[in-house]
Amino acid sequence: MSSTISANVDGRTAAKLKTVASMENRSVSNAVSSAITVFVGLPKGVRDFLLELNAQNDQDTIVRLGREMMAAAARVRLEKATMDLASEHRFGGSDNASSEIDMMEEATAFSRAVARRT
Repeated sequence: MSSTISANVDGRTAAKLKTVASMENRSVSNAVSSAITVFVGLPKGVRDFLLELNAQNDQDTIVRLGREMMAAAARVRLEKATMDLASEHRFGGSDNASSEIDMMEEATAFSRAVARRT
């Protein structure tokens, strides 16, 4: 069941939201829904810190944190792809044992392919 929720934001935030939604070919409502879903799923300490950075308009820290989060997401994707490939037993000889480098190369190729689709 879905619910309708309204929120009041300042003009700057509304403009940024419209820009993001447009760049991602999404409706403003869809962007807001996604933002709420992600925000409420974060631990309280992380939510509080992000709100603090926003209130302080600390763009340098926000950008740096964003880069670090993207790097962490890339590592997690690579690890997941590696585990997925290992579970398929597609590499290696008759014992189905693959070298770690074979799996990492395939996982990297898989991750890049997925990134190009999104």
